[in-house]
Formats: sequence, C-alpha cells, structure tokens
Amino acid sequence: MKTILLFFISILILGCGPEYYAPNSQNIPIMKAKGQTNLGVGYNESDYTHGFEIQAAHAITNHIALQLNGDWVNGDSSNDYKATGRILEIGAGYFKKTAPHFVFETYGLFCFGKVELEKTTSNTNNFSAKFNRIGIQPSLSYSRKHFSTSLSSRFVHLKYRDINGDQNSTDFDPNYLRTNNTYWLLEPALTIQFGTENLKLQLQYVYSYNLTNPEFEQEPDIISLGLKFNINPKKE
Repeated sequence: MKTILLFFISILILGCGPEYYAPNSQNIPIMKAKGQTNLGVGYNESDYTHGFEIQAAHAITNHIALQLNGDWVNGDSSNDYKATGRILEIGAGYFKKTAPHFVFETYGLFCFGKVELEKTTSNTNNFSAKFNRIGIQPSLSYSRKHFSTSLSSRFVHLKYRDINGDQNSTDFDPNYLRTNNTYWLLEPALTIQFGTENLKLQLQYVYSYNLTNPEFEQEPDIISLGLKFNINPKKE
C-alpha cells in the first residue's frame, strides 16, 4: 500500500512512518507596471500527490500588486481510503524593475486550507486538519519577450490546528501533530517560462527545508507545469 500524501499532510497506511508536509508551487507574476494582470493554471506533483491549481495577480499601482492562489489536491489513495486537500492563498507585495530586463518582487502571503483522509468503506473521516501558513516570498526575474527565468525563496511559518483523527486506524498519530504543530520553512524555487509575449509555458521546481526540525517527516520538493497568461496595461 502506497503513502497517502495530502497537499500539506500525508498519511502513511503501511510503511516506515507518516509524512506531514509537501510544498506547493509559487506564484511569480513578474509585474512591471500598473494595470498588468497575470493569470495561470497548472498541475503540480510530488512523489505522492498531484494537484490542479490556479494563480492570479494584478498590479494596482506601479509598485504594488495583489495575488490570489488556489489549489485542489488528491493523494495516492488505496481501495479503502481517499485523501483530498484544498488551499486558498492571498498576498500583497512590492515590485520594481531594477534593470532593463530584471524585475524584483516580494510578497507577503497568507494561506489557509483543510485536508481530509476518508475511509471509503464506512464513508467517515479518519483524519482531518486545518492549517495556516504566513510568510514572505522575494524573487528576482530575468525577463525577455519570449523567455524568463526567476529565482525565488519562500520563508514561512506553518501551523496546524483543529486536528482530528483515529490514531489506531493509520500509522499517522494526530496527538504527535497536536504537540508539534508549528514549523519554520525555507523554500527556494527555480521558475522557467517560455512562449509568446502574452502566453508562456511554465516549469517550476520548489525545494522545502524545515528549519525548525530537519528530521520532520515531509516531502522535500515538488515540480509543476502550467500556462501563464499575461495582460499588459493599455499604453496611452
């Protein structure tokens, strides 16, 4: 039986032990001017999850932008269990064109969501938890008409809450997570985009390192593939 990994928490049905966390992809809109809008759809995957996500960002001034992100995840499930997760993330930040083809951005981000492990044979939840994550995400991008690449790093505080589960039904121990429910994480990422001026294919790799407890059971990375649609402001 395979490991079940939700968006932020994975539960191991049989094996060495539970894994509790996996990173999500980062929204790097490469904002340059007031009125710019960046929209994206994508597919992300780690060893034990796959998810569909949407991303949006809009520049409300020449240096301030907002973003909104959502993710829906399914874990690798057995015949007896179904794992799902969902997340909503909001952010606001500062951007500046530092050179002819370089853009610096930094966003403050807050997200919340819920994960569930359902026993399909009895139609009841064997595990559920809510979580919050807050942090910052600076990035530096090299941007041309048909190609861009970005280096970014997300520094966040993750906290689990409202943890419910039957520790006798899986190897996952909800009592352990209740007493070890807060962590600091550092998550660097590399993003590559290529295509037309307004529509690009995006490939991103995110690595996650637990600063609070490097031995904490979690997925170390994730890869995502998606499309980015850019709407530039009308020129006067």
